[in-house]
Amino acid sequence: MRVQRLSDDGIAQQLGEALRERRLRKDIIQEDLAARVGVSVPTLQKLEKGRGTVQLLIAVLRELNSLDLLSSLLAAPRVSPLAVAKSGKVSRVRASGSRGQQARVAADEQATGAQSAAGAAKPLLIPRK
Repeated sequence: MRVQRLSDDGIAQQLGEALRERRLRKDIIQEDLAARVGVSVPTLQKLEKGRGTVQLLIAVLRELNSLDLLSSLLAAPRVSPLAVAKSGKVSRVRASGSRGQQARVAADEQATGAQSAAGAAKPLLIPRK
């Protein structure tokens, strides 16, 4: 089921049902879980029906050893390479190899006029293998 298509109440209800199922799979009764979390049984029942606070949700997930379910919410958002390229804040760095180094040295020499036009060999357009 796609979460985006559910209402807020629908999502809360499904989250409560998932908590209830997880509690039952671990064979924990509501009274024990409520006592371990430090809340009343009616408060835990409300959470399982989709009504509760974030703090209570975290406490229940901690007692059920299921805090890892929140890890995707707490992870730093990944930045799209396309968004970085569009922002223009980071310039591309090309890999440099021996051919790249030779081309840069030749370009620098031509730009500074270090080579004399008469005695210097022109750089090859196609590199030798």
